[in-house]
Amino acid sequence: MKPEDFTQRLIKTFLPKNLRRRVLHWHKFRNADYILVSYPKCGRTWLRVMLSHYYVERYGLVNGSLLDFANLHYQNPAVPKIFLSHDVLNEVLHRTRPPEIISNDKSAYFQRKVIYLVRDPRDVVVSMYFQRSKRDTGYQGSLLDFINDEIDGLNTIIRFYNAWAAALPKIDQSLLIKYEDMRANPGATLVKLLEFMGHNPDPVMIQNAVDASSFERMKKMERDNEYNRSWLKAGDVKDEESFKVRRGKIGGYTDYLEEDDIAAINRLINEKLAPDFGY
Repeated sequence: MKPEDFTQRLIKTFLPKNLRRRVLHWHKFRNADYILVSYPKCGRTWLRVMLSHYYVERYGLVNGSLLDFANLHYQNPAVPKIFLSHDVLNEVLHRTRPPEIISNDKSAYFQRKVIYLVRDPRDVVVSMYFQRSKRDTGYQGSLLDFINDEIDGLNTIIRFYNAWAAALPKIDQSLLIKYEDMRANPGATLVKLLEFMGHNPDPVMIQNAVDASSFERMKKMERDNEYNRSWLKAGDVKDEESFKVRRGKIGGYTDYLEEDDIAAINRLINEKLAPDFGY
């Protein structure tokens, strides 16, 4: 048994449930070769599936394997240990945290190799609304209520983004990936990520990974529960808004809001969001 496997088993077996999640996160944080950070609903699942498909073909791993920290590394050490996190400093709870207690101190990341995935916060908050209302917490309010929610709303996303805009220049080994670039050219994004991690990507395998991770293919995976994971399974196969892989449309937030509401959200973004990511 690998040391990480043994440590994680000990944590899961002997620690009380209220401590388990936090300790597991810090264990992975300390032992990862790379840390992929994103706010929820920024496209991490899609990037994760693309990367998994590439590694499976490139290194002859078990077909259907999905990257989960060090599981692919155990199959072949050429695959790095990658911790996928919504920021270990704030990911203690299953729900995100009020903006006033989101930590601005990212010094724990300064000596680490960090990949930061970002998406237009207006699209993120709408996607989060469908996640909360149709997949997990059963949120009962309207979309506008959710946007103004003190826990999951737009102000929390802005605070999270601003903290990372300030932190990234202080991290010597970091890579910024924008969801919008990934949608425009997923292959180029995957190449950039693999090169950052020290690989020399094979162009044919890159295209195979992109094809295998198309939105149509990933929706089918959800319908059929191919990965046999509850978080990658449609809430209701008859309701596409309940899928984890929903639409992925850039600027899709405008389809759900009136013009006055869009203008109000844009004002909030312009007033409060750091300009570093171009939103």
